[in-house]
Amino acid sequence: MAGIFKQAGRRFLPVFAGIGFIALVLQGCAGGAITGSVYAVSGAAATALHQKRQQFRENLYNDYNNYQTLFRSSGCQPSQYEISPKIIQYLENSAPTEDGYAEAQDILLEVYNDSTVSQDVRAHALYLAALTEAEKEGGKRSQAREYLKRVKSEFPGTHDCAVETLLEKGSLIY
Repeated sequence: MAGIFKQAGRRFLPVFAGIGFIALVLQGCAGGAITGSVYAVSGAAATALHQKRQQFRENLYNDYNNYQTLFRSSGCQPSQYEISPKIIQYLENSAPTEDGYAEAQDILLEVYNDSTVSQDVRAHALYLAALTEAEKEGGKRSQAREYLKRVKSEFPGTHDCAVETLLEKGSLIY
């Protein structure tokens, strides 16, 4: 009986080898198709993130220029409304999958809540947190106005002119 299987095995060996070869070829083709699809989806996602980042940067520059224009004619002292170039740079370089405004706001609110920091720094942190609240994804302008009112009540004389300007004329806040 062993001889029958031996003869049959020799006779079907080329068939099994052929089927195995076809299976390997098809796996390679399927693997290539799947890998290609993954690369295509990944490329599309990367392109979408890049476009989102570019739009964010463009909006950041436009918002910053509008903000500067508003305050140039306000009569406020620059120390009340200045935004550090480092903050702008941080926002510009924030990860494209995250809301840079929200991330910056978290840091600013930590500074504001740190009682070991000077009053001026805490006041400016809260003021900037109001600006980031108005701009972040899902931000509430009503909350931004509340932050501004807190700046004026908790830290009188530090940002009064800037707060009044934003509350009266700032389209950013309304």
